[in-house]
Amino acid sequence: MNVLTIGQVASRAGLRASAIRYYESRGLLPAASRQGGKRVYDATILERLGAIELAKAAGFGLDEIRALMSRAGSGRPGPIWNELGRAKHADLQQQIANLVTKKNVLAMIRGCRCATVEECGRAFNAAPLSAGRGRA
Repeated sequence: MNVLTIGQVASRAGLRASAIRYYESRGLLPAASRQGGKRVYDATILERLGAIELAKAAGFGLDEIRALMSRAGSGRPGPIWNELGRAKHADLQQQIANLVTKKNVLAMIRGCRCATVEECGRAFNAAPLSAGRGRA
């Protein structure tokens, strides 16, 4: 069995040792074995860390990643990735729609020529948010 110290794992994974300990405490990684009082990991931990980073890059939070890891176990993660991916995709689509609305409102605000705050409120109430139109 090829074992790595926490420092070696951190170096190869591009992480700090504290991140690895944190992932372990949050249940994302299995508890490390000990040799001479030091944490040691099987080299496959690097693949698990790669999966964690992949999930983080897709926007999953640590609780979601822990659920994925615990549900997938050592079995086939594909169906679980698909299920969670569909939900995350829908969430991101909603976030994108919200950001477009905010962008349109900011465009309206940047072009404000209203004489009073109340006039801004009237313009805002009259403008369709998706178009970002109005006098404000």
